[in-house]
Amino acid sequence: MFSSAVVFWYQASRNGFNGEAAATSWTWGQAMRDSYTKNKQRLTKSRGFVPAVALVVVGLLTLTGCNSPGGTVDPTGTATAQATSSAAVTTSPPPTTAAPIYKPATDRGPAENVPVPVLPAKAKEFSKEGLIAFSEYWYETLGYVYETGDSNPMMAVTGAGCKTCSFINEPVSGWYTSGGWIVGGQMTVLETTSSFVETAGGAYQALLLVRQAKVTYYSADGSIAQEHQQTIAKTNLVEASYTNGAWTARTAEILKRS
Repeated sequence: MFSSAVVFWYQASRNGFNGEAAATSWTWGQAMRDSYTKNKQRLTKSRGFVPAVALVVVGLLTLTGCNSPGGTVDPTGTATAQATSSAAVTTSPPPTTAAPIYKPATDRGPAENVPVPVLPAKAKEFSKEGLIAFSEYWYETLGYVYETGDSNPMMAVTGAGCKTCSFINEPVSGWYTSGGWIVGGQMTVLETTSSFVETAGGAYQALLLVRQAKVTYYSADGSIAQEHQQTIAKTNLVEASYTNGAWTARTAEILKRS
């Protein structure tokens, strides 16, 4: 009996009831006994009704007193049962959702759950280190385009006038739109440096030694359309400007040998 009341009190408290409401629910049995005492005289005036009411109330008190020796109601039984039952009620921890598992692209289909590149805090600084961090982040977004066809992270930090960026963005993202996918293409930055000197056009430059993984283009039917072997590391140039507290790539390209 008390165990059910405690469960009700526990559920009520979880559903937003205040402490007073919970206490009222818990003392429902006491309220029954008080009501009987106050109305005893009035009930006895109704002939033939007293025995039935008395039997019901006596039965309730008898059941309540079963927990005490000799059938006597223990005034401390309520508090004891509440404490015992409350201790017995445990709350299961909320279920945890497993993080999506990254699966690289294969000859059977495109990559899955590719982590979206996150712009590091350092890449937001106007400093040599900030420019270097930004340039490396830019090539991370380029690799993301190859794996997913999603160029949004890259274009979010790239100026509209970057022609070399468009040469990469449009054909690669378009390949995914047509139902195909790409295996490989990830960019690895081996070294980055910058003199951090402003150019005549108000930009800053960084040089990166970058190597790209083997790239294989698969058509929607699973056949290989193009294939490019892994390249040797090449020197790349990123030119960026800093405005409104953020870097924006003006161009990113491979430096040609003179």
